[in-house]
Amino acid sequence: MTQTKLRSGLILLIGALGMFQPLSLDPYMPNIGNIAKDLNVQASLIAQNLTFLTLGVSVGLVIAGPLSDAIGRRRPVLFALAGFALASFATTYVTSYEMFFTLRSAQGFFAACAAVVANAMLRDLYQGLLLIKAIARSMLIMGTTWFLGPIFGSVLQSFTDWRGLGTLLALASLLLLALVFWKLPDTMTLEDRTKTTAKEVLNGFARLLKDRVFLGLVLVQVTISISLYSYLNISTFVYGNAYGVGATQVGFFLAINSACSYAGAQLGAFLSRKFKPQYVLLGTQVLGVSAGTALIFIAIFQLPFIVFSIAIALFVTSFGSAITPILGLAMDSHPHEAGTAAAVITFAGTFAATLAGPLYSVLDHTTSIGIGIAIVTTLSIGIFFLFAIVKPKQLEVMK
Repeated sequence: MTQTKLRSGLILLIGALGMFQPLSLDPYMPNIGNIAKDLNVQASLIAQNLTFLTLGVSVGLVIAGPLSDAIGRRRPVLFALAGFALASFATTYVTSYEMFFTLRSAQGFFAACAAVVANAMLRDLYQGLLLIKAIARSMLIMGTTWFLGPIFGSVLQSFTDWRGLGTLLALASLLLLALVFWKLPDTMTLEDRTKTTAKEVLNGFARLLKDRVFLGLVLVQVTISISLYSYLNISTFVYGNAYGVGATQVGFFLAINSACSYAGAQLGAFLSRKFKPQYVLLGTQVLGVSAGTALIFIAIFQLPFIVFSIAIALFVTSFGSAITPILGLAMDSHPHEAGTAAAVITFAGTFAATLAGPLYSVLDHTTSIGIGIAIVTTLSIGIFFLFAIVKPKQLEVMK
């Protein structure tokens, strides 16, 4: 079902399917204190909901990607949106942190199912540089939630409590479900679908991981994800401990950083159409290492907040800029296993970032040196993987 011309309306609708993964994370971050108070537990305990959310995301990726290669894209998407609505609505009746963690895992699961199938749908429709352009265009709507999510979570506190967030997310999911049911066709033809047996699913994973370039890109994604989660886990503490930024203001700065990431995604797509995507990816990693190095020196020399803010902005821009080239390169050569390919590369990053949880707790939370060390270390390893395994010079030119 490969297209030769971009269909903006369809791409934006597909992009909307990826909105719920960040929406299941960012709006809750400013409300952790309120949730902890409501459930009568420590805020540090509720902060662990990120781990459970990530666990749900990981499982959703592994299941939905290969499943969509076998039964098509439409049914998994409808199932995911209905499930997300149900899980979100159920959070309004939470009475314990155990119940909250369970539902957060369910939200992550269904949100990931929708997002990974959305990426596969873009590969069904486009290839080569058109795929790069389609991913960027889908990010126009998907990426808005990166910076609107924290603002939404902060603003929400002024007219309802955190339970109202679950209701709003459920209504948004049901609205998109109706739109998808009405307007979104299945982008995968019957002829292109794989067998549904467990053996064939495992063979699909094996085929992907035997591809040297794909494996290298997966490892690069792992390093990018760990660096990002280092920022997510530590930055809120640094804002307060090093610069005295209040809790209500942190959401605002997180939103600015997310906007930089959003702009980076568009920049990465633009550059990938002008230059080889593998070299654009390399450039994003070099920018990230530079930003991480700056964060180390900012801590050592106790540089002002504006310098810290610029360094963080450069890092998140480098992260956003890497999304389009790495996804495009990973999926372009695997048209019949696009769902599995999207699942593997996203799952690997998410799962590795979760396993690295103990790392975040031992890094310095009082200055930016902890974030800087994590970014420089992980992204430098990623650059090594890029040269040693992906081998940019040997990749074919995307057309």
